[in-house]
Amino acid sequence: MLGGLLSRVLVFVVAPALTLAGGGLWHLRKSLPPVQGEVVAGVAAPVSVQRDAMGVPHIVAASDRDAFYAMGFVHAQDRLWQLEIQRRIAAGRLSEVFGKDSIPQDIWFRTLGFSQSARSAWTTLSPQAQQSLQAYADGINGWLAGNPVLPPEFAVFGIRPEPWTVFDSLAWAKVFALDLGGNFQREIDRLMVARSASPRTLQALFPQYPAGAALTVAQLGAAPLEPLQQLAQFQKTLESRLQIGGRFVGSNAWVVSGKLTANGAALLANDPHLALQIPSLWYMASLRGDQLDVAGATLVGLPVVVFGRNRQIAWGGTNLMADAQDLYLEQAKPEDNAYYAVNGQWVPFDTREEFIQVKQDFPAFLRNKLRPLRILVRSSRHGPIVSDMFKVLEQPAALRWTALDADDSSYEAFFRLNFAGDWDAFQQALSQQVAPAMNFVYADRAGNIGYLAAGRIPTRHGGDGMLPVPGWTDSYEWNGSIPFTAWPRSYNPASGFLVSANNKPVADDYPYLIGSDFATPTRADRITALLGQARDAGTPLDLAAMQRIQGDSQSEPARRLLGRLLQHEPSSDRQRLAYRYLKDWQGDMRGDSQAASIFNAWTRHLKRQLLANDLGGNWNKSDESQYTRSVVDSLDLDSLQRVLDDEQGQWCSPRDAVSPEPVCDDVLDVSLNRALRELLKIDGDDSMQDWAWSSMHETVYRHTPFSDVSVLRDVFQRRIGNGGSPDSVNVANFSLDKSGYVQDFGAGFRQLIALAPGAVEHLYMNSTGQSGNVMSKHYDDMVERFRNVEYAAMRSDSGGAQGITLIPAAAPRQPAEQAP
Repeated sequence: MLGGLLSRVLVFVVAPALTLAGGGLWHLRKSLPPVQGEVVAGVAAPVSVQRDAMGVPHIVAASDRDAFYAMGFVHAQDRLWQLEIQRRIAAGRLSEVFGKDSIPQDIWFRTLGFSQSARSAWTTLSPQAQQSLQAYADGINGWLAGNPVLPPEFAVFGIRPEPWTVFDSLAWAKVFALDLGGNFQREIDRLMVARSASPRTLQALFPQYPAGAALTVAQLGAAPLEPLQQLAQFQKTLESRLQIGGRFVGSNAWVVSGKLTANGAALLANDPHLALQIPSLWYMASLRGDQLDVAGATLVGLPVVVFGRNRQIAWGGTNLMADAQDLYLEQAKPEDNAYYAVNGQWVPFDTREEFIQVKQDFPAFLRNKLRPLRILVRSSRHGPIVSDMFKVLEQPAALRWTALDADDSSYEAFFRLNFAGDWDAFQQALSQQVAPAMNFVYADRAGNIGYLAAGRIPTRHGGDGMLPVPGWTDSYEWNGSIPFTAWPRSYNPASGFLVSANNKPVADDYPYLIGSDFATPTRADRITALLGQARDAGTPLDLAAMQRIQGDSQSEPARRLLGRLLQHEPSSDRQRLAYRYLKDWQGDMRGDSQAASIFNAWTRHLKRQLLANDLGGNWNKSDESQYTRSVVDSLDLDSLQRVLDDEQGQWCSPRDAVSPEPVCDDVLDVSLNRALRELLKIDGDDSMQDWAWSSMHETVYRHTPFSDVSVLRDVFQRRIGNGGSPDSVNVANFSLDKSGYVQDFGAGFRQLIALAPGAVEHLYMNSTGQSGNVMSKHYDDMVERFRNVEYAAMRSDSGGAQGITLIPAAAPRQPAEQAP
């Protein structure tokens, strides 16, 4: 991705730092925004921007337009490099900065055509929504117009940001939808595993796999599957390098009726789960205009509060895990791949040319400028041909996706949410949602609660969306979408609360297909159990109780599975020592638990041991093994227990030919030995006393691009020991790298809101910090507090902290004071 970046770092960062030291630091500190005084800006009237102790801005303006302008202004002050990277990701322009290693990512996003679809989305918006985006863009450009000292990343790459446009915001909204919309990758997962796996393995890895799936695979004929595998592997690159997508994308959100609280306040809790990065994807703020009065989590690149509250209501969200994507395998004309088959007729692909400017290798100024790379983007009636980047012309794969619909009005939905005052207005606002499809929870000042699954979910002539399908026939075409009146919803249920944790939202008798890739119900079950226990005991719920639930690290599947694992008789002193930690363990994935480390390592190896034989075709091919292992590693613990309990499935290899009965004890023994050796390699303590989960397992907040540069990684990236598991409310995935177990997915922020008739209590914590500037004290001042599940109060004002005032150009001004 970085092509010569290390050389540029040495020349432009390390060497100057060694020679200029203090002067260089002084210059870099000038890139911090002013904290006090007046700043001339493109506002109609003075705007107050006060920052609290955590660096959260509280914007008070005379008009909504000026409030949105100020939102753009502070995003540019604090997150300018992030804005630049996000814009270039969405537009497919990373190669202009990072060189030839970024060409595949650029081809991908040029193929998806977010720049084009952003322009279509603009035409669907109301004048008020358009004005908010334009004001936001004006605010970003207003900060840039003052020629500020740029954050250090700009100096390394020798670039200056271009003016921001409304289309940059809408294109980034498409990337956000992609982040939450990975169904097409699950289709590839199932198809790739189906090549060599038995039906039992398909059922284990994909519990909702249809019994007739083999017929669907057969209908694809001799389709070349390598490009689809390459596409799936490429998505892993997007996860690791750009923090986009992934199997652990999800969230927790729940609301509690005022009837279950001491003061009648409805409660809302929310923590979205995405790939972790520094700075955080999210930015906390409050904004007040003439009609606008909101506070909560904004998405950098957009002017509105995405999850939070206004004067009357609060809202949060989780990924619906809806099936809003389908891969269609098209049939290209053999003698002329400019045409493809539609119901026996040859029709031309739609095409457009894209030109990618690629930065020359270092030192670029001594080399001739590279000619732009020309690519031809083909589209069928279903959408862009996403396999073309892998040079497959004969049977290409097209992506049908609701986010690419010309009438995508999703930004309108979030804009209207900021002004919605009751349940009806909340629903009407979300009627505009297209992509991503999401679960939204609702609470209001009257103590009411609600839930709505919002977004465009297609209906199909045939098929269930679980596998790629033939595109040359109408048999699998979309024929509409679930109507708004049929969207799943609930209002003031008898239970007194509503919970969403990416679990299946409806019963089996729901008349429409929403999807097949829901998360296991473990997190939702745990939240429901904890809320239900308090309700049934007559204990009033409050934000302190919500905080305890958000920090809950209990894994009920681990507790259940442990009993089965311990049926294995330990075969060595080391195993017996491990059992001393495990025997009384109840499944709590706390950071101080040695048992959590042993259990997680054991089950990781157990999954691989059980499934390796059945996936031998994929497991032993170097180009497929990493991909296959990632699919196996995602097997949830309840499915693993079903595998172990399946006496007829013959999962475990027989001990010898004389004893054909499967012997799982051998597999348990081998996998435990491997796990213990692995843990000993990470931490050489033979007594296992130092094997606490937080010592083995670190949360990693990656920086783009300096996490890939060894001399700068520790300057820009952050790591911290942590607990949690994929099954706990305090969610944390884990994979293995050279240093130990790594969490790279999890909550990006936490938010708790209590809405009472006369008061609002609002708590939050971002995962890293408000600033994206490594020179700022707010770059990482939330990391430890977030790990500890601590909170700060979100006020409607700054609480007396210093701030700046944005003033119209004609007004007299006082000089602004730089941050210390």
